[in-house]
Amino acid sequence: TGHLVFSTLHTNSAPETITRLLDMGMNPLNFADALLLIVAQRLVRTLCKKCKEDYHPNQEEFDALAKEYGDGFENLNIQYSDDLMLKKPVGCNNCNDTGYAGRTGLHECLEGTDDIKRMIMKQSLVEDLRKQAISDGMTTLKQDGIYKVFKGDCDLKQVMAVCIV
Repeated sequence: TGHLVFSTLHTNSAPETITRLLDMGMNPLNFADALLLIVAQRLVRTLCKKCKEDYHPNQEEFDALAKEYGDGFENLNIQYSDDLMLKKPVGCNNCNDTGYAGRTGLHECLEGTDDIKRMIMKQSLVEDLRKQAISDGMTTLKQDGIYKVFKGDCDLKQVMAVCIV
C-alpha cells in the first residue's frame, strides 16, 4: 500500500536480518519485493577528545589493521607513512581516567539490490548474502569501525569488542 516501515530486530549483521526474518516465517517473495535497505548498527566507545593522544603505528600494526579490514582497504586511500597518526586512550578528569567519553555508531547498510532480492527468493545462505552485499558495496560493521580508528574516533580494542562477525 506504499507505507514505509521501520522496525528493529536483534541480529549480528545486516545479512543475518534476512535469514532471521525468513526463519520467522516471512514470505520470501513479499519480503524481497518490499526490501529497500537494512541497517545494522553497534555503538562503540569513543576516545575522549580532551586527552586522546597521537601515536605513530608501526608497520606491523598498520598491516594488521589493513588485513582486519579485508578487501577494499586500498579504496580508503590510507597509506603507511611517517606522518600517519592514530589515537590512543589516556585518561583525564573529563573521562574519569578511562580514556573514553561518549559513543558513536558503527553502521552496515545492505541495499535491497536485484541480486539480493533474487537471493532472498531462493532463501540463500547468510554467507552468500553477505558476499553479495559486499560485492554490491556494503561496508561491514568491522570495516566502518576500522575506518573510524583511522579517523581517530575510537580504537581497535573497542571496535573488536562490539563486532561479533
